[in-house]
Amino acid sequence: MSISEFFKKLFGGKKSLPPQVQEAPAPEPERPEERFVLCIDGGGMRGIVPVVILQNLEKIIRENGGEDDIALYFDMIAGTSTGGLITLALSCDSSLRHTEHNGSMQIDLDGLLDNYMSLGKEIFQARSLLGIRQFVSEKYSATNIQNLSRRWFGATMMDNAKVPTMIMSYDLSTGSPVIISSYSDSEHYPVWVAARATSAAPTYFAPLEYGGKLLADGGIIANNPALYAYMEARKLYPECRMFHILSISTGGKFHTMEKEDARGIMSWADQVTPLFDTAQKRTSDYVLENMPDVEYTRIDNSLSTHFEMDETDPVALRMMKSEAQHNALARKDELQAYAQKLLENMEVRKNASQAGNT
Repeated sequence: MSISEFFKKLFGGKKSLPPQVQEAPAPEPERPEERFVLCIDGGGMRGIVPVVILQNLEKIIRENGGEDDIALYFDMIAGTSTGGLITLALSCDSSLRHTEHNGSMQIDLDGLLDNYMSLGKEIFQARSLLGIRQFVSEKYSATNIQNLSRRWFGATMMDNAKVPTMIMSYDLSTGSPVIISSYSDSEHYPVWVAARATSAAPTYFAPLEYGGKLLADGGIIANNPALYAYMEARKLYPECRMFHILSISTGGKFHTMEKEDARGIMSWADQVTPLFDTAQKRTSDYVLENMPDVEYTRIDNSLSTHFEMDETDPVALRMMKSEAQHNALARKDELQAYAQKLLENMEVRKNASQAGNT
């Protein structure tokens, strides 16, 4: 008999512990923290495009049982220019049309789209200028966009936003980006100021003087605010291991040039602004697509027709809306995949909240 067999026979093998001292099962590994960030580009009246994309995202969420306010599925919402207006409409109290759903008042995206389809002529109302004044004054008076901002948001302050919200602007007096946020302790802005500042597109509207700053359209520095949103989200959620960023463009074309386009001052005159805009967007996409802690979903289908930022013709706007819907359907798989993650994350949050209350 071997020594091992002797001891096994002597002690009768390994005995089970009494029930009261059974080893506890190993705890399940803690779920890594994940955060969801929505970013919306600038583009004037092309804001119709991201609103249509959001309508489709909300529809998918509803079809799969989600009933919460679409803003509440995100841990941060960021916007620039017209994307800033949409962001503020999603996250802040306003006079815009709301509907009651799941026991709460939620922004009506159909109503928001109706505003885009009808209010362009009010905002982009041409000045009656003659001669030299046409060249030394902005194309449109800022009075209308400022009145609209006040009418929509009243006296609401940024720190009342439903979710962390950031709006991009640019201080012309210091040459610095300005982030107007709902979570910063250093600055307190009325929502209408954020709306007016982020949409002060150079040559279209005069900049806004506020708080010692000369604020202009955030598109100067970040027409796609996703990179800035990532940096801000990283500060807000330092334990986060994965940021799921949904970035929605306004459908502008990527600008390219031929050799003959790059000769002489006159050839470059109409190329510089769209060139820098494309380079800025490409840079944001490249960086975020290569960040190890970012899953970057970019919805950026070009529109087949070029629509100006101040387009107000009803026929053109309907064409834009129709093409945006076509593009949303073309990206349905990506929107469905992202919506599924939003729904799963919301379920995890609710379960964690219920467990904390028991």
